Amino acid sequence: MKHKLLYPLLAVLSAGAFTSCDKSDDEPAKPETESAFARVLVTDKTSTAVTLLDPAKNEQSAFTSSFGGSAVYASSSGRWAAVVSTANSLVEFFDTGIERHDEHVHVKGTPKWGLTKSTAPTPSHVLASHNKFSLFNDGNASISYVEEGQLHTLPAPANFATGAAHHGAMILFDNGNYAVTHKNNTVAGSLPEQVKIVNVQGAVVNAPTIATQGIHGDAGDGQQALFGAPDGVLVIRQTGEQRLIPYPAGAGSNWLSTIYYAKKARTFLGSRNNYGVFRIDPASNTMTQVGSTAKFIRVALDEEGENVMILDEDGTLSLYDAATGTRKASRSLSSVLDAKTATPYLAASRRYVYVSNAPQGKVHMLRKVDLADKQTFSVAGQPLRLALIGADVDSEDGH
Repeated sequence: MKHKLLYPLLAVLSAGAFTSCDKSDDEPAKPETESAFARVLVTDKTSTAVTLLDPAKNEQSAFTSSFGGSAVYASSSGRWAAVVSTANSLVEFFDTGIERHDEHVHVKGTPKWGLTKSTAPTPSHVLASHNKFSLFNDGNASISYVEEGQLHTLPAPANFATGAAHHGAMILFDNGNYAVTHKNNTVAGSLPEQVKIVNVQGAVVNAPTIATQGIHGDAGDGQQALFGAPDGVLVIRQTGEQRLIPYPAGAGSNWLSTIYYAKKARTFLGSRNNYGVFRIDPASNTMTQVGSTAKFIRVALDEEGENVMILDEDGTLSLYDAATGTRKASRSLSSVLDAKTATPYLAASRRYVYVSNAPQGKVHMLRKVDLADKQTFSVAGQPLRLALIGADVDSEDGH
C-alpha cells in the first residue's frame, strides 16, 4: 500500500514541477534597456543648443549654452559636465541632479546649469578627477580648479599661475599636487618640453629632470602621470621621479600624442593617427598595439574604463578589452553614417555605445555586446560632441 500511495504523490509533484518550468519559460523576458539614471549630454557642432538625452525613457530636454561648438566632458562622479568654449575663454558646468552613491542614486533637483563659470584665457585641457574639475588655460598657463560640491555656490573657480603661456596640460595626484607641463623654449612652437610638479599655490615641488622635443597628451592614476612626447612616453611619479618609456622598434618618427587611463582595467593607453593605439605598461616599460588599425577617426574609453573603442577611417567600429587588447566586437557603421564626413564622437555605458551623427541630426545607440542597432535619437541641429553623465544604475535612494 505504501508504494501505491507514493507513486501517485511523485506523479503529482513531477507534474507540478513541469508546470512550474513551463510557466517560467512562457514568461516574457524583461526588455533590455539603458540604466534608468544614465544620461547623454550632447552639444551642437555650431549652435548653442545643448541636448540632454534620457535613453531609458526615450526623452530629451533642450538647454542653451553661451557659445556654439562647445566640447563636453563628464565629471568624475558623473553628476556634472563641463561645457567648454576654448575660443571664447569660457567653461560652464551642467548639473544632471543625479548623485551616485555606490549602486543607487539620490536625485538632487532637476537638470540645470551651475553657478560657476571659468573665464581664464583659452581653456584647452579639462581634467575630471578627485571629485573636482581642473582646467589648464593656454592663454596664461594657469590652472583653474573647483570641487564638484562648489559648482552651485562659487561664481568662479580658484586659479593659480604655473609659468609661461603654452599649449599644455596637467594631472592631479592623490596628494593634491599637480604634474603640469612647462615651456622652456628649447623647441619652437606652442608645445611644452618638460613637466614639473607644483602645489595649488603654484610653487614648484619637484623641478623637471627630463627635456623632450614636445609634449602632448596626458593621463594619470593618482600615483603617476604619463605624457606623450616624440622621445617616448614620459612617466612622472607623484614623488618626483621622471623617466621615459621607449616606443616599440620600428616606430620611426611616430609617437603617442593622446594618452588615456582606463580606470577599471587599470591600464594606460596611447594613440596617434597613422600610427595606432597602444597599451602602455609603466611597470615593464613596454607598449603593445591594440588591434592593427593605424588610421582612425576616433578613439574613446567607455564610462567605466574597461573597454576602448576605435572607429577607423573606413567606418568600422571595434571594441577592445583595455586590459588585454582582446577584440570583443566589431561592426561597420557605413549603413548608418559616413564616418569621414560625420567625424562622429563616441561614448559608452555598461550596455550601450552612443555615436553622434551631426550631418543627419542623429545620435545612434548601439548594443555594446555586438554593436547592433538599438535605437536612434533625432536631435535638432547638428549633434556632435557628447558625454555619458548621470549614473549607470537603476535604483534611487537605495531601494
